[in-house]
Amino acid sequence: MATNITDFVNVGEKIANLGGVYPHGLALLPVNFESASSLAELRQASEAATIKKLLIAEGLQVDDILDRSQRPPYIKNKSHEWASPIIFVSALLYSQNPMCISLALNVLGNYATDFFRGTNTTPNVKLNIVIEKKDKSCKTISYEGPVDGLKDLPNIVREAAE
Repeated sequence: MATNITDFVNVGEKIANLGGVYPHGLALLPVNFESASSLAELRQASEAATIKKLLIAEGLQVDDILDRSQRPPYIKNKSHEWASPIIFVSALLYSQNPMCISLALNVLGNYATDFFRGTNTTPNVKLNIVIEKKDKSCKTISYEGPVDGLKDLPNIVREAAE
């Protein structure tokens, strides 16, 4: 199990440069959001649409950063791991509802557990959470490990948000 916290691009500035819409709550960022220099380069994790529906079903608002006509193509993961789209949490949402992280991670954990049900392999998940701080700088928490390790991430997110 590995968890790392690193600096991430300023999400608001990057979205503005790409011509997108700033999310005020949760958003699913394309997997190459940090490195893409244009909308045409963006690629979304294949699980993004499903994850968005599950989060919304649990009462979480998930904002789109692009209009429907600009949505990036999906990347299909063909390994024995489950890779989530990048979860972005705005400073506004986190300050108003820090429990949204726990709820979102619970949804992701349940989905990943169901995803691996019936397989003979030890499930491994990859998840990146980008937390926007009050000063608009961003940190990414990268997690790779077993599904049950997701339960420890809310405390790590809290530390990164300070």
